[in-house]
Amino acid sequence: MNDLRRLVPGGRWPDDIQLWHLRLPSEYGEADWSTLSADERARAGRYRQPADRIRFALTRCRLRQLLGAWLDLPPASLRFHCNAWGRPELSCGGLSFNVSHSGSHALIAISACRRVGVDVEWIDPALAWQALSGLLCTAAELRSILESPGDRRRWAFFRYWTAKEALLKAQGQGIGAGLHAVNLAEGETQPMAMAGATAPVADCRLRYCWLDELEGYGACLAYGEPGSDGLQV
Repeated sequence: MNDLRRLVPGGRWPDDIQLWHLRLPSEYGEADWSTLSADERARAGRYRQPADRIRFALTRCRLRQLLGAWLDLPPASLRFHCNAWGRPELSCGGLSFNVSHSGSHALIAISACRRVGVDVEWIDPALAWQALSGLLCTAAELRSILESPGDRRRWAFFRYWTAKEALLKAQGQGIGAGLHAVNLAEGETQPMAMAGATAPVADCRLRYCWLDELEGYGACLAYGEPGSDGLQV
């Protein structure tokens, strides 16, 4: 797993969370493919673009290897199910995990103590973010973006996007709950350049921090209190 590196918390998130960065290669080997279940191989095969197939297959393979190492189980033996919102979970329980991939990067978050969510998005310079802002941003968030210097507005939009997705994924629902369900421009949230802000999501309060390790990408990690998601403290 030489393509994996563990990111250092540095006070940004609790030490009981493992956050891994996966640099995605242009291809994968037979050993990686054989680690996946038949359903996962079938899902990978449905991607039309090779890059999309590689992103899914390698991220799922590395996730299996990390979870297997944590649980001292063969990676191929792990079984998953999806909750009511489609979020994958370990059938044997005991760990909260989440993955996200975009472009040539993927992030994998794992914790035995609390719920976690993660998101990474390539900051596409050609994306007409203004056209998407109504789907993603509340009025207060859009005002905050437009108050940013002109050359920082796209960056600010992606900050909101990744934070909302990470928070909703940590909560367990994902974006199916609606990105407007989270308002990051009011209440107890902190300025967008800060880490460790708190946001209410449905019936719980979660913390989140943005990650600046991936140049040209927006990324965010969200997490709950110890014991959230029914995990042992």
